[in-house]
Amino acid sequence: MATASTVRAALATVEAADAAASLAQLPGMLLPALVNLVGADSALWTELDTTPGPGQAAGPLPGRIVGYPEPLLTEETALALERHARDFPLTCHTRPGGDGRPIRRSDLQSMRSFRDSGIYADVAQQIGVDQMLATALKPGGLHVCISLNRAGLDFTPTAVDLLTQLRPLLTRRVARLAAGQAMLTRATPPRQLTAREEQVLRLVADGLTDAAIGHRLGCSPRTVDKHLEHIYRSLGVSCRTAAIAAGCVIQPLSPATR
Repeated sequence: MATASTVRAALATVEAADAAASLAQLPGMLLPALVNLVGADSALWTELDTTPGPGQAAGPLPGRIVGYPEPLLTEETALALERHARDFPLTCHTRPGGDGRPIRRSDLQSMRSFRDSGIYADVAQQIGVDQMLATALKPGGLHVCISLNRAGLDFTPTAVDLLTQLRPLLTRRVARLAAGQAMLTRATPPRQLTAREEQVLRLVADGLTDAAIGHRLGCSPRTVDKHLEHIYRSLGVSCRTAAIAAGCVIQPLSPATR
C-alpha cells in the first residue's frame, strides 16, 4: 500500500507535468519531482527525433540533454555517454528499438559487469552513480529517455511500479507539448547559420576544442563559444553532440579553409 508521502510525491509529479507550458519547460519541472518520488540523487532527460531529416538516418544523436541538478554532465561526459550507448544494456533498452518500459540497471547486468564497462569509467563514476532506473517515452517521432540515478542502494520494486504507472500520462503530456512545438516551428522558419558559424560547426565535428578552433580561425576561444551559442539557438539544440547531428548535412570544409 502506498504511503501518504508517496501519494503526495506522485501527485506532485503529475502536477509538474501538467504545469509545463512547453516541451522546453517540461524536464526542468518534471525531473525534480521524479527525483523526489523515487528517492534518486539525479536525473537525465535525453530527447531524440526519430523522424529522419534530409540526409539523416533514423535514430539520430540527442537533440537535447537536460540534467538535474545542473550541470550533471559536462560536454566530455555527454560525448562519452553517446560513445558507449550501444554497449550499455540500459541505454539499449531505452533508446529507439528498445522496449522502453521502466527498468533498473541491475535488472539487466551485474554490478561487476557495470563497473568493468566504459560507461561506468567515463560517465557513471564521474558523476557518482551506481544505480539507475530508466524508461522511455515514445510519442510519435519524438523519443525521450529518462534516467533516475543514485549512489548506494538500488531502487525498490515500488519505484519501478510508480514509474510504470506514470509512464502513459507522461507520454501523453510530451506528445501534446511536442505537437504544439511542431506547429510553432512550422510557423517560424529556422534561422540559417552564417558562413562563420558553419565553419565553427564543421571544426567541432572534426573534434577540435574551442581553443583549437579559435587558433584555426584567428579568433579567441570566447568568440568561438559565442558562435556556438548562436549555433545551438539556430539549430534548436543544447550541446555539441546534438549540433553535430543537426548539422550533419553540411559538407566538409574545403582544403583552403582547413
